[in-house]
Amino acid sequence: MVDAVRFKVEGLQALGQKLQAMGEEMTVKIARGATGAAANVVKKSAQEKAPKRTGNLAKNIITKRLGKSQSTLTSEHIVTVRRKRTKGQKASGELSAYYGQFVEFGSIRNTPQPFLRPAFDENVQRAIETMKSVISDRIARGK
Repeated sequence: MVDAVRFKVEGLQALGQKLQAMGEEMTVKIARGATGAAANVVKKSAQEKAPKRTGNLAKNIITKRLGKSQSTLTSEHIVTVRRKRTKGQKASGELSAYYGQFVEFGSIRNTPQPFLRPAFDENVQRAIETMKSVISDRIARGK
């Protein structure tokens, strides 16, 4: 069973008011930039923690922006392992990392070697600080 992760963030009402004053298009850009930057913090850590037998697993750890969320003024990103090969990987003969889930959670034959969850757990505060920094930076610049 996956544990829920909860955060308490203060000052969201004031932030929401500033963002609404900037307009929806600008707000979406800021939200995407902030969540993307936070996801990259976790991604880099996961790449460092991934087992390095061939290096393929670390190469296939990616961030991905999820589709439309319930609110138009938010953005969601995930850090995951690419399971299918891209066209470029097919052309160069590189392998996919479909086995990432077996490394993270284990299987009948292998013990778990978690790399994604520890990367997240160890970088929560850093990711939040990155988001705050990107948001304040972009609000100040108006971009």
